[in-house]
Amino acid sequence: MNAQSGNRGASNQADNSLVGQRQESTQQLEDTRPLRELSPDELAERLAANDRDLQPYGYDLFKGAPSTFAPVNNAPVPADYELGIGDEIFVQFYGKENRSINAVVDREGRLVIDNLGPMQVAGLSYSEVKAMIRSRAKERLIGIDVAVSMGELRSMQIFVVGEAYKPGAYTVSSLTTLSQALFVSGGVSDIASLRDIQLKRDGETVVHFDLYDLLINGDASSDALLRPGDVVFIPTRGDLVSIVGEVLRPALYEIKADETLNDVLAMAGGLLPNAYRDSVRVQRYARGNRAIETVNISERGGDYALRGGDVVTIQSMAEETVDSVMVVGAAVRPGLYEWRNGMRIKDVLRSVDSALLPVTDLNYGLVVHSAPDRRNISISQFDVGLAVNGVAAENLELQPRDQIVLFSRYESAEAEASQLSAWLKTESEIQREQRDKVLRQYRRQYLQNLIDDKSRTAAIFNNDNEEALGELSTELTNLFDTRNVEERRDDYYAKFSRRNLLQPILYKLRNQFTASGELALIFVEGEVRYPGVYPLAANGGISDAVAAAGGLKESAYLARSEITRTDVIRGEAVTDYLQFSLEQALAGQADMPLQGRDRLHVLSIPQWQNIIQVRLEGEVRFPGTYAIRRGETLGDVIKRAGGLTDYAFPRGAVFTRTDLREAERKRLQELSQQLRREIASNSITDSGNTIAYSEMNQLLRDLTNIEAVGRLIIDLNGIMAANTDRADIQLKDGDRLYIPTVQNTVSIIGEVQLASSYQYDANITLEDYIERAGGTRQKADEERVYVVKADGSVMVPERSSWFSARATQIEPGDTIIVPLDTQYVSSIETWSTVTQIMYQVGVALAAISGL
Repeated sequence: MNAQSGNRGASNQADNSLVGQRQESTQQLEDTRPLRELSPDELAERLAANDRDLQPYGYDLFKGAPSTFAPVNNAPVPADYELGIGDEIFVQFYGKENRSINAVVDREGRLVIDNLGPMQVAGLSYSEVKAMIRSRAKERLIGIDVAVSMGELRSMQIFVVGEAYKPGAYTVSSLTTLSQALFVSGGVSDIASLRDIQLKRDGETVVHFDLYDLLINGDASSDALLRPGDVVFIPTRGDLVSIVGEVLRPALYEIKADETLNDVLAMAGGLLPNAYRDSVRVQRYARGNRAIETVNISERGGDYALRGGDVVTIQSMAEETVDSVMVVGAAVRPGLYEWRNGMRIKDVLRSVDSALLPVTDLNYGLVVHSAPDRRNISISQFDVGLAVNGVAAENLELQPRDQIVLFSRYESAEAEASQLSAWLKTESEIQREQRDKVLRQYRRQYLQNLIDDKSRTAAIFNNDNEEALGELSTELTNLFDTRNVEERRDDYYAKFSRRNLLQPILYKLRNQFTASGELALIFVEGEVRYPGVYPLAANGGISDAVAAAGGLKESAYLARSEITRTDVIRGEAVTDYLQFSLEQALAGQADMPLQGRDRLHVLSIPQWQNIIQVRLEGEVRFPGTYAIRRGETLGDVIKRAGGLTDYAFPRGAVFTRTDLREAERKRLQELSQQLRREIASNSITDSGNTIAYSEMNQLLRDLTNIEAVGRLIIDLNGIMAANTDRADIQLKDGDRLYIPTVQNTVSIIGEVQLASSYQYDANITLEDYIERAGGTRQKADEERVYVVKADGSVMVPERSSWFSARATQIEPGDTIIVPLDTQYVSSIETWSTVTQIMYQVGVALAAISGL
């Protein structure tokens, strides 16, 4: 029948118009075959494997090509089999004489056996013929007994007509039944009836065969044996009804006039356990319109009469369980638990060791209560460790549909994974985890190749509610200034981190604020472990907010903290600042209740950042990382490091600073954007002098890929000079100083024939060094030659003295740069700046290559 799927498509489309949409499939794409580009049809096939249009039931039984002759030689012959011309009888004599005879019924219906004479057997049953042969042998042959069995069966011709796959005359075995005749003819057509296949004999219908009885109940009592000349007639099918939803076998079913909903549900295999019996939806055609009726089969028992074209939809029960509580997050056994009257947290979480993961935060947990209408939620906060130990104040009483949310005490996945227990894993466990990791990465890569839209791909990988959570992030940013909260990639966070588990709760609370005008959210910032937005628990105070944020850092100032509170008074927002003792609040002596939109700021101990670290490398006597006080200078640290070695080259010292590196990186990005705009502008206004697209892209890539150095030009000789601090600088955290060895070379780079380095010679001029490099190239800008000094400063020689004998312009460690003539390429002035930046950064990186 597969070969005829194209022919059947047209008729199936008409039937499928009756079919309602099935519930969405929960099957996920788990195919791990080699990556290749899929066609839209293949992708739809994979993503909707269980979400197909309904097909008429029973037609896939007939598959394969028809055969003109299908003998049944090895099947047992029934006792009522009627012998006819051509049947063969096998007779075996034993006793005084042993021999066997194969006798064939001749054209006159006789069976001739030696010593027994002719016997008229045509029209007799097989059992009657066996009795006749035994009786004749007993009469005529003394001392000899016989055994009778069927030999070769005769062939006969039958007719299969009507809606057969290939109607016509077929030569079949005499043991062929009605169902076998259907297979011989290749099955039925798309519009054939399976409920009333008729066997006609001598002009009369002798059998009505319902194929559903065979397919559904295994009842073959109506599957009659055929006789020569019989006609198997397959009429067109009757009325169809569609069964969709929560049944075992959704499909299109052919019904008879007296069949009810109960009968059709039995055809569909019965209802699934989650089927909703109180409201079965029936769509039908009535008075020229499409009408809907609702049937309660729990009350009516399914005696509802169906009509052709009806679509019966069995809906599912609500997924939310009743009289249950849920444990979510860092628990050994998360999931649903039976709720009982008077149930408390300890009844669910029996002990720390048996119920909680090693990474569970024992100081912070939430109970999310659902309102009776299930539209709003409220939050209760509790101390997990105290609740599990049975402390009454923390061991909260639970209500139906409550959710207990448990968090990890780590925010980052890396910190959560770095446990001592990880070293207890066997080699096979480690290998299995590595295989699982590879498989997850492969599946991600597979999906990335299926979907071109990178933003949608990220939504699939990071979070199913990514769009909603992005909207939430924007809303919370508008409510609270969250600029001090560090932004991180989604894969940074641990599975049960506050960020992951709080997102759906915050989103729900944010929606409640929109509906009711209340906002049960607070913002905690400052010297806490995890600053951010948190739900405000019922009667929540300062100690609750600190526990929600993971507790205090070591640098927290306990004597004073501050709450920024915004109230709406007579239609206007009024902001107030409330100061309090954090130490007393945490001790329970002066805890202050919080309200929605409060902003708790935990201050830092003054001068806490007094200790900072700097690093000295290169030619110092004791290189390494030094902890210093704020306010100390570079000269002080060099003295602590024992000063410089005899091989130090102070004039070539490279001093880098973190904030300068970040500022330099931002300037490079701004310059890249500026260059892009100028190129675009010139391509519109100056069609005769534009840059090729490939050159522009290469330039922008080079500019973007430049590594920011963050170098600060210093006079190390001045810093090291005795009794003066005019050139000394105060140090910051992360500062680095690299002092190279003595250099006695001069380098030349840029638009010269051979960029290289040369031994320093005080008698050689700038022109001599350029000549040694083979002279300038055609695109060199000879009027803008400049020198990057060993200390990083830039010197542009005066034009009048470029090629004079002033050799003092060049010193050891200097780099001569011959830039590209930007006018030769384009009129964009930014090109000159770009090339200078590239050269200068290259010189700086070369100078600190030992870092």
